[in-house]
Amino acid sequence: MRLLPSRGTDHARRATGVETTRVAVLVASKDGASTIGATVASAVGQADVFVVSDGSRDRTGAVARAAGAHVIELTENVGKPAAIHHALTTLRLAERYDAIAILDDDTTIAPNFIRKAVERFREGVAIVVGRTMTRWPHENRWNVWLGSRAYAYWRYQATLRRGQSALGVMNCISGSNSVFRSSVLAQIAIEQTPYIVDDTYWTLETHRRKLGRIVYAPDAHAWVCDPLTLRDWYRQNLRWIWGMYQGIAGHHVGRRVTRFDVASVLLMLDWCAYVFGMPIAIGLALWLGWFSLHLVLFYAIGYAAWTLLAAIATKKWRLAAMLPAIAVIDVIYRVVFVHALVKTIREPRVTSCRWVSPVRY
Repeated sequence: MRLLPSRGTDHARRATGVETTRVAVLVASKDGASTIGATVASAVGQADVFVVSDGSRDRTGAVARAAGAHVIELTENVGKPAAIHHALTTLRLAERYDAIAILDDDTTIAPNFIRKAVERFREGVAIVVGRTMTRWPHENRWNVWLGSRAYAYWRYQATLRRGQSALGVMNCISGSNSVFRSSVLAQIAIEQTPYIVDDTYWTLETHRRKLGRIVYAPDAHAWVCDPLTLRDWYRQNLRWIWGMYQGIAGHHVGRRVTRFDVASVLLMLDWCAYVFGMPIAIGLALWLGWFSLHLVLFYAIGYAAWTLLAAIATKKWRLAAMLPAIAVIDVIYRVVFVHALVKTIREPRVTSCRWVSPVRY
C-alpha cells in the first residue's frame, strides 16, 4: 500500500528509498543530554527529527539542536505521553508526515532503520516494531544485567515476537523504536495514558479500535541503554510489567472472542506456568528427593541450551559464561511478576507518567 503523496524533505526520500513516504522521528527526553546527541545523530540522515525536552534541567535541548534536531523545550516535566502529544498537536506532525518513528532518548538506530521499517507498511499495517538490542560497550562487557537483558531480548524476539507478528496478535510494542502510521498515532497518542507504560495503551487501543496490524521488522535494528544495576533493572521491569497488567485489566483483555484475546489468554497461562513452575519443581524435588531429579535437570538443561543458542546467535560468547547469573536473574524476574500484580491491584490506573530513567551510559 502506498502512503500519502510526498511533499516531504530530501532526508525522508533518501532514507526510505520511496519518494512517496514522508517520515518524522519524534523523541521525548528528560535530562538526556548525555545520550540525546547520539540518538539524533543516528536518525537525522534518515528523517526529520523532533525532540521534546520534557522539563529538562540539563543541556538536553542544546545538545539535540546541535545534533540536527528541531527542539521544543517544555518548562515543566509532564511525562512522555503528554510530551509526545504536545509535539504532535503543536507541530501538526500527523498532517505533515505519513509515518512517525517514536524513539527513546537513549536509543540509536541503524543507518537503514527507517527504510527497513517503512518497507513493512503494507496494506492494513498500523505499527512497525523494530528489533531491540542492548547497547553493550566494552567497558561493561561483564555486566550481568546487560548480559541478562541481551539474552532476554534475543529470546523474546526470536520466538514470541515473531510468532505474534505472523498471527497479528502482538501484545507489546517497543516504546523505544517503533514506527507508526501517522493517522493511527494521531488517534491513540492521548495526553495522559491511564497506564504507567504509554506503549501498552497504544498497543491495546490499536487492537481495540481495529486500526490495523502490528508487525515486527527484525531487520530494522536499534540499540538501547539498559540498566547496569539490580536496583535500576528491578524498577524498570516492575514498571513494564505493572503497565502490562494495568492494560490487561483496563482494556478487559481476554473477555472477548477474538484472535488477539485468545492469544492473550494463552500467553497469560504461559506466564502462570513460568512464575509458578520453578517453585513447584523445587517443592517436588524437596518432597520426593532423588526421584524428582529429572525436574531439576529439565530446568538446568533448558537454561544451558537457550543461553548457548543466544551466545551463538548474538555472537556474544560471554553469555555462556554468564549462565549462572542469568539463571539467578530469571528467578528474580519471577518475583517482579508477582510484585507487579500487587501494584496493579493497589493502583490499576495512573494519572501521570512522569519518568525516572536508569543511569545512562
